[in-house]
Amino acid sequence: MEVTFETTQGRRFMVEIWYLSTVRRIKEYILKQEGIPVESQRLFFQGKELEDDRDTEHYPIVEGSHVLIVLPDDSPTAAADRHAPGAVVVHVVATGPALGQGRRIVLELDASCTVARLKEMLQERTDEAVAATKMSVFFGKAEMEDDKELAQFNPPVDGMDMEVCVVVRQTPPPPACINGNGAAMVNNQRLQQRISVEVKSGAKTATLEVSDMDAVKELRAELGTAAPHLLLPNDGAYFFIYKQNVMEEDRTLRWHDVKTGDTIEIFNGRVTGGA
Repeated sequence: MEVTFETTQGRRFMVEIWYLSTVRRIKEYILKQEGIPVESQRLFFQGKELEDDRDTEHYPIVEGSHVLIVLPDDSPTAAADRHAPGAVVVHVVATGPALGQGRRIVLELDASCTVARLKEMLQERTDEAVAATKMSVFFGKAEMEDDKELAQFNPPVDGMDMEVCVVVRQTPPPPACINGNGAAMVNNQRLQQRISVEVKSGAKTATLEVSDMDAVKELRAELGTAAPHLLLPNDGAYFFIYKQNVMEEDRTLRWHDVKTGDTIEIFNGRVTGGA
């Protein structure tokens, strides 16, 4: 279930927790998502401070509950020290397949922060699981360039969230093995196969039967006639994600190791350049 947490300074974020989680476990969820040390957290619900060994049934905390979180630096003086005098603060909320299903990472950054630095901070918050050099970050339908500052994207201010989507580029497969006669021994020598895949755009899905030797761009063409209910952008400004990686348009489904029953997700925007 999703629970909303709010600091005394007005910062809000949502965390997904299990029913009957202990307060200690909730604090660990917050540590994993927000990077806030467990020992620094004090949680309050309905005017009472929550004890670590109690669970959500005791208090009771349910789907949609709001919990106050008090931190050591939640004072006007400490809050002012986090950013330079006169700096414009951007409240960035990062989601996307690269970060894991349903995960949100919240950062408060100066508007002068570059996209490259944002990626580095996301790398730190994922415990190095997602390399900054492999990330593509989108704001709206536009991919954010590394050398630009957040301010150049006209981010929302005054407490509004700048919601960005993080994806990871596909890693190329290892080189083909060469046998004694100099012939390449690769999987692509197999006969092409028909596979059934599910394509998902938001809450809408479509099941397609395609060849595993079809390129991703051919899948794009197929969707135009076979799945009009997905309501994809007419300008083609969308891309495909498979197993948390951006799919390359000129590569085949077999190259991406797509198999029958797998799901391919669609995200709005365009992927440009290389990592």
